[in-house]
Amino acid sequence: MTLSPRMRRSLLLGTAIVATCALGISCGGGNGGGGSPTAPAGPSVVTVQVMDNAFSPRSVTVQPGDTVRWVLQGTAVGHTVTDTTGAFDSGMVFNAGGDSFSHTFGIADTGRTFEYRCATHQACCQMQGSVRVGTNAPPPSPGY
Repeated sequence: MTLSPRMRRSLLLGTAIVATCALGISCGGGNGGGGSPTAPAGPSVVTVQVMDNAFSPRSVTVQPGDTVRWVLQGTAVGHTVTDTTGAFDSGMVFNAGGDSFSHTFGIADTGRTFEYRCATHQACCQMQGSVRVGTNAPPPSPGY
């Protein structure tokens, strides 16, 4: 049987469509292929608990654009979240359970490690912690 040029093109086009669908590429309908790619996750909020004499977790790693939120969970009040270089300082905002302080780390913070402490309880209790911005940020100093 001899196929006309038009029939050959139709047959080739049909074969290409079947092959494309078999590879999961945009066939429309259903849940397979054809959808838009999943968007990357947006900025997130990482919570650090302010306990009576410690931050928990003591060290966190975030990505640029993420926010760290410190929340008083302990019963002792009078805590601060004070960066050792002055990049952020909550002041005495932790006066009752649930009180919080937040700081968002930007693109300029990428690759940096922020070491912070409680100005009230660092000397007596070594109440300190760290935030690493990006996976390439150096580890904190010993103790942080």
